[in-house]
Amino acid sequence: MEYLPLLLLILGLLIVVLDMMITAFITPIGIAFATLGLLLMFNVNFNVAFVISLIAAVVSYHLFAKFIKKGTEDIGKPRYTFELKGKKGKVSHVKGDEVWVELEGEEWLAKPLEDVNEGDEVVVVDVDGIKLIVRKA
Repeated sequence: MEYLPLLLLILGLLIVVLDMMITAFITPIGIAFATLGLLLMFNVNFNVAFVISLIAAVVSYHLFAKFIKKGTEDIGKPRYTFELKGKKGKVSHVKGDEVWVELEGEEWLAKPLEDVNEGDEVVVVDVDGIKLIVRKA
């Protein structure tokens, strides 16, 4: 008896069980290994079994992704940069070309539209990637 199909099946099942215990998204990989092992146990041609296991992985990925997306809620406060427009902050420090603004308890790298000094109150007018575009309040 060949051990490869059995080892693939066991490896696939262990990956699925491991995914239940940790916060990783590796279940589709486990399903691919388990499917490949099962098909090889039934003497299916390796190329055909490999393609079927890849299809099983893709299908399980889409099914689990929809399930996980519906069942997952963000318990932290939302941080969307487009909601920062219009908010006021304070320049915490200026270091060369870098201006850091404290906004809602967090420090952000800022690009001021005019000269600012430490302690100045600023308003966010736009967001450029991870930089805040600010002007004096």
